[in-house]
Amino acid sequence: MQAAVVLMSRAPIPGKTKTRLESHLKKEECAELHQAFLKDINTKFLNLKKVYSRLDLYLSYTPTDTSFQFAEVIDKQFVRIPQRGKNLGEKMYYALSDAYQESNLPVLITGSDLPLLDLDIFTEALAGLKERDLVIGPSQDGGYYLIGMKKPEKFLFDFENWGNFSVLEKTIREASRHNLKSHFLPEASDVDTFKELLQLRSELREREVDSNYPQNTQKIIQKVFNY
Repeated sequence: MQAAVVLMSRAPIPGKTKTRLESHLKKEECAELHQAFLKDINTKFLNLKKVYSRLDLYLSYTPTDTSFQFAEVIDKQFVRIPQRGKNLGEKMYYALSDAYQESNLPVLITGSDLPLLDLDIFTEALAGLKERDLVIGPSQDGGYYLIGMKKPEKFLFDFENWGNFSVLEKTIREASRHNLKSHFLPEASDVDTFKELLQLRSELREREVDSNYPQNTQKIIQKVFNY
């Protein structure tokens, strides 16, 4: 299948990223952790690209003057797209639209805070777009960690109060109201809080080490927890 994949991320700058972890981590450690997440998902997408006849990669980043911050963590194969829009919904829609207009392919978007997300999830998402109009990866906080569609539809992002528990519910309702057929992926959780970081540490210990194991994330977690 041919598709476009958008990775959405804030620049990994100390004091500006993973700030909810500053309750237990230094600002520099938060930025290093974010950098590790980016390196690992960069590897996963490059591996995924080898499987498909055409997979166009995009990085939707913010702030707009920080493209250079990604030079060492995100491959040049990712087309850089500065984020625009007033809220998360608008930023996601414009990122998807920019990628769609350039590639003219089905598009999906995800974030950088999911180091344990398997390649199988992205494979399933791309396969789902062959049969359905929409693919959604629900997250444990009531939103979603991934959304993909044959064509960007603005009504799927026209919500107030982005980041609350009703985003997924509203998205599903709007999709149904416009007769879009949806495919749902397994639920997953990103890493924003110290509790979630502890859970990630535990899961990494149990995970089999293979070509898609988040090595960079594991290294920074070992550094933070001194083991």
